[in-house]
Amino acid sequence: MPSSSSSEPVFLFPGQGGYLPGGLSRVCADRPLPAVAGQVDAISLRYGGPTISTLLESADAPTLDVLLASDVPALSLAIFATELAVLDLARELAGVTPGLVIGHSFGEFAALTAAGALSLADGVRLVIARDRALRASPDAEGGMVALRVGRQRANAVVGSLADRGLAVAAHNGYDQVVVSGPHESLDRLTALAGVLGIEATRLRVPYPFHNRLLAAANRLFEAEVAEVRVRAPRVPMYSPVLGRYVETEQDSREILTSHLEREVGFLPALVSVRGDGYTHFLECGARAALTDLVSACLPGVQTAAPLRQRRTLDELRGAFAVSSSPEAGSPATQAGSNGSPVTQAGSGASPVASAGSNGSPVASARTDAAPVEPARSGTQQVAVPAAAVPATAPAPAEPAPAEPAPAEPAPSGGADVPGLVDELRTLYASAVGYPEEVFEAEIELEADLGIDSIRQTELLQRARQKYDLPEADIRITDYTTLESIAELLTQLGAGRVKA
Repeated sequence: MPSSSSSEPVFLFPGQGGYLPGGLSRVCADRPLPAVAGQVDAISLRYGGPTISTLLESADAPTLDVLLASDVPALSLAIFATELAVLDLARELAGVTPGLVIGHSFGEFAALTAAGALSLADGVRLVIARDRALRASPDAEGGMVALRVGRQRANAVVGSLADRGLAVAAHNGYDQVVVSGPHESLDRLTALAGVLGIEATRLRVPYPFHNRLLAAANRLFEAEVAEVRVRAPRVPMYSPVLGRYVETEQDSREILTSHLEREVGFLPALVSVRGDGYTHFLECGARAALTDLVSACLPGVQTAAPLRQRRTLDELRGAFAVSSSPEAGSPATQAGSNGSPVTQAGSGASPVASAGSNGSPVASARTDAAPVEPARSGTQQVAVPAAAVPATAPAPAEPAPAEPAPAEPAPSGGADVPGLVDELRTLYASAVGYPEEVFEAEIELEADLGIDSIRQTELLQRARQKYDLPEADIRITDYTTLESIAELLTQLGAGRVKA
């Protein structure tokens, strides 16, 4: 076990939750893109892969949904390059270096490269080879669902379906487990979750990661791993896939050759390294999927997510500076000039604010993939043991839409969009911990403030409850500003505030 120091930050490397279109675009206004991005482009072309620099430096870069639909290899390589670029910027701008590295799911590739177990060239080569192996596998159809529930109950729910295609893919938090499997199996899982009153969120991922369904892809990928040089890490590393510190060349190789099928134990990894004395955590990917999980799971630690949103060079430098300071204060005193705070665990971060890709976190219990939208779990709790529910349990029937109630005088903000925006500004700022002034009516919640779609889903649910509105089928990515959310709530009948 490596020696630890509370002033040496743990660098976290997420999976698909680590992508933000043009995440370094504001930094590039003051300096060139970090050299590693151009190096990744050159190496990728050598192996027949895509170029990705524009995805990092252009504010008009394709969104996550576009890349998932049209260019998953570019998405994977962009995440990998972003994480190594943030690593280089931390060293260059603030002299911050990792005391330990942890990768989540696909993020283990960047962690292995950051730790010196893989050269940059071999890291790029393997990212490209991994995507090719997945595309070539006939059994790689499927996806993932995040359940807001503890591990034991998740095991019971999955077991009750008796479906060999389903597997627990990631244990991200005390109340979040990610399950992967074929699409039809996940449909049955979300239906059962609805009967049991369990919140279920379908994740936007291209494959059923961390599942034996990917055995054929794993075998194809193993042949590529055999062709590259793999070393023992030179920087301390903990692997959530192995469930232990990575100390030998064989450990490094085992991560690569088994990660497509093996579960990600992110929560156990956090508990273990916290027990070894690590108290500072810095997210190297875009957004804050992993640090939100850390904040929800570990008391008394400090976290920083420098690319929670697009930042200027000075803002980024400031975020790095506090990331390793043992005397940094509360989130309020750590907020950058854009109002995006560095958070301290235990400050009330919502446990449903973190899952990501391939099984990385959703809102504080998430996978690194962004969610499609939460499956309606219903408001009625059913007192039936999970194992007793038939595998074919249908989704609960939805009540017929109620007749519109007679019009009532609306309180402040009821049917007034500007007034609703003001009320939503207060609600969102209180929940997220940002100053109210950053929530301008037309500011993009995800692209500009780093509030991912899973957290947005949770916040919209709070707003729906505040105005006593019925459930509605919506796609959260269609409502990306407070103004658009206010218009939606008005259409749904916002006007009667609960007592």
